[in-house]
Formats: sequence, structure tokens, C-alpha cells
Amino acid sequence: MITSAEARLGRNMAILAASGSIIGIAINFLNSSEGWDPLWGLISGIIDFASNLGLVVMLIYAIKLFNLEDKPFIKALSYISIIAMTSVMVSDLAPSITSSGLGTERFGPEEISAIADSVQSGTWIVVPLWVLLVSMSYRGDILPSWGGWAGMLAGALMLLLHVIVLSRIGSIEILWPIWLVAGAIGFPLFAFAMSRAFASKI
Repeated sequence: MITSAEARLGRNMAILAASGSIIGIAINFLNSSEGWDPLWGLISGIIDFASNLGLVVMLIYAIKLFNLEDKPFIKALSYISIIAMTSVMVSDLAPSITSSGLGTERFGPEEISAIADSVQSGTWIVVPLWVLLVSMSYRGDILPSWGGWAGMLAGALMLLLHVIVLSRIGSIEILWPIWLVAGAIGFPLFAFAMSRAFASKI
């Protein structure tokens, strides 16, 4: 059973995850120049770190919110998602740390960022699958119906994106719109709905 304090924290962290996702995508579009920019890189890293921290905490307390003891596969996927997102979160500031001279000298910030993205690519299969399954299981119950539909949209689109990438049947022109709809619309709406689900337990 989730406590009122845990539900309040879960609500706040879900809002942070949703807001950070939107702001992070907006910053990436504003900083569309080639090459590494220390200022934009730092701003982006801080926002990504905060957003992913919110997502990790949201995932932790979602286990209690939805009482996932009755859904062993989703519960297991929750733990995997927590570990995966934590690895993403702790590396969000790595390029800026390297750029400041505190990290390794073997790789530049752009290389560090590219390595992290490659190593963590599986995260964006596991977490969307979690979002999809939670949305399908709890839409209209604890999770508001609109948030469930948004979560199903985001999860399905991200999984579709990976199918397209792994099968090599699409181009970047196809992938960007899919990623934008999932990341800038579907997931933030799902996270805001999660905040409402947590709020119902305060």
C-alpha cells in the first residue's frame, strides 16, 4: 500500500519527468548547430538528469501505486526499467564533466555522448514496453483514460521505431516524426496522468 508521502513524491516526480521531457526536446531543437557547445550541453544535461531522476522515482513508486504483486511480469519489467533509467540518469552529465576537464582525456564530450547513447539504446525498448503494458492494464482505473491512451501511443510508437531501425526499412525522415510524437506528446501526457494517479492516493 502506498503512503500519502510516497504518493505526493510520486506525483511531483511524474510532473518533473513530463516537464523535463518537453523542455529537453525543445532545447535539442534550439541547439541544432553542429558540434559540441559547452553551455547548451550543460543545460541539456541538467534538464535530462532532472527529468530522468523524476522518471526513476516515478517507476519506483509505481510498483506500490499499482500493487504490481498481482502483475509479476510488469513488476519485473519495472525493476529492469529502474536500473536502465538510472544508468541513463547518472551519465547525463558525463559529456559536460568531460568538457570541463574532470573526466577522461581519451574521449571528447561528443564521443562520450555517442557512446552513452549506443550503450543505453536498449533502455528505450524496455521503458516504452513498461509504459505500454501499464497503460493497457490500468487505463480508466487508477490511471486516467486519456493518460492510458497517451501511454499506449507513446509505447507503441517507440517500439515501432525500434522495429524500423533494427529491420533497416526506414530513413531518418520517418524516424524523427515518430520520436517526436512519442517523446513530446505521448510520454508527457502519460507522465502527467501518472501524477493524477499518484494524487488520488494522497
